[in-house]
Amino acid sequence: MKRMILKNNYYCLIAGLPEVFLDDRKLSLSVNGFRELAQGALKKEDVKLMNLFFLPADNKQVLRLLNKMEPDTALETVYPLQHLEDEIAEPKNSLPAYLNQFIADFKGEHLKYETSPENVLSWMYYDYMMNCGNKFVRKYAEFSMNIKNLVVAFTCRKYGKEVAPEIIGNNAVSKALRTSNSKDFGLGMEYPYAEKVMSLMNNPNLVERERGLDLLHWDYIEEAVVYEYFSMEKVLSFMLELMIVERWSKMSSESGRKVFMEVVDKFRRSFEFAEEFK
Repeated sequence: MKRMILKNNYYCLIAGLPEVFLDDRKLSLSVNGFRELAQGALKKEDVKLMNLFFLPADNKQVLRLLNKMEPDTALETVYPLQHLEDEIAEPKNSLPAYLNQFIADFKGEHLKYETSPENVLSWMYYDYMMNCGNKFVRKYAEFSMNIKNLVVAFTCRKYGKEVAPEIIGNNAVSKALRTSNSKDFGLGMEYPYAEKVMSLMNNPNLVERERGLDLLHWDYIEEAVVYEYFSMEKVLSFMLELMIVERWSKMSSESGRKVFMEVVDKFRRSFEFAEEFK
């Protein structure tokens, strides 16, 4: 007989949240404001679930520290900078298991996978997410990883770079991207969004491309919680959508556009693009 798992419901929190739309430009609630609000309303175990989605900032900070670079104080990490520095200097295994393992592997010069340290850490992070006890977190993490891998695969192929070393994960999509030579990597039938990503990557307009990728994530989130009303899954869906909207609202400013173009330029250089960027 299966044990019934009771979900935590957050009626007051969810009822008080503003609606967010993909084309919003002025937000009444920031992501940081939401985090502060949620931390006071959520059960301890659900705060941990929420924080999983902010760990990529910790990943970036840890990589900087391990590479003897100055910390990026703009990164909004889950763990305080001093905590990360102390853990790297004298490990006490007080971070999520994948980060503890990566730090030990990096310092021991034997990374878990044969790819760049950034890819290894991203791979370990997604593995950690996909082993979470929450189904929504597991499924969303896998979808997000698949999209990331598809973007990388189509970009590598377009510019003549080997695909396999840049792919992370060991699921069906990852394996197909490493081995298939077909136009859609043999994924079109089972994963319809593969063709959507391929179409987006053929769009020379970088803003439209990014917008389209975020729309794929948005649609996935909406469908995943269509029958959720006051659960933690609904809280997470709001947070993820808010993160998307806030990113675009920042890009509407001059500083936001500058940051976006810097990211684009870095992305382009990483693939040694030959043609001139217009």
